[in-house]
Amino acid sequence: MQSRRSLLTLSTLASLVLLAACDSSSGGGAGDGDENLEAVALLAPFTGIYELQDGWKGDFGDRGILLIETPGPEGTSVVQLYDYDDIDNCLPTRPSTGELRKDDFSDRIFMDDILQFNEAELMLSGTTLTIDFNDDFDLNNDGSTLDRIDIDAEQLGLTLSDVGPDC
Repeated sequence: MQSRRSLLTLSTLASLVLLAACDSSSGGGAGDGDENLEAVALLAPFTGIYELQDGWKGDFGDRGILLIETPGPEGTSVVQLYDYDDIDNCLPTRPSTGELRKDDFSDRIFMDDILQFNEAELMLSGTTLTIDFNDDFDLNNDGSTLDRIDIDAEQLGLTLSDVGPDC
C-alpha cells in the first residue's frame, strides 16, 4: 500500500513538473528563450530611422519617417511612423505606432498595427528597407485595392531630433 501511494505521489509530481515547464503564462515553455534570441538577432539589423520614398502614401512631396527601435528581449521591436508636417516643417508628436516581429514559421519579418502598411512584410538590403504591403488605399492608382505593392525607404544616419523639431 505504501509503495502504491509513493508511486502515485511520484507520478503526480512528475506530471506537475511537466505541466509547469509547458505553462505559457510563465513563459517557461521549452525553447521560448531560443526563439526570442533568434527573433532579436533577425530584427536587430532593421533598427534605425528610415525616410520613405516620395509618394509613399500617394501624395508626391510628402515626407514619411519610419523609426524601428532596438528589439526587446521578447523578440519584437516598436515601430513608429511619422507623417512629416510639410506645412510647419516638423514631426508630429503622436506617430502611428506598431510592432515589428519575426514570423512564427519562417525568418520573414512583419510589421503590424500601422494602418498605412496593412499586413506588411519588410526586407532589408544594405541601407534600403523594402516594405511590401496590401494596397488598401490604391496608392498605385490602378483601380484595385486588392494588390500588393512595394515602397522603399533609405536608412538615415540621424536621430529623430536631426530630422526636425516636434510640432
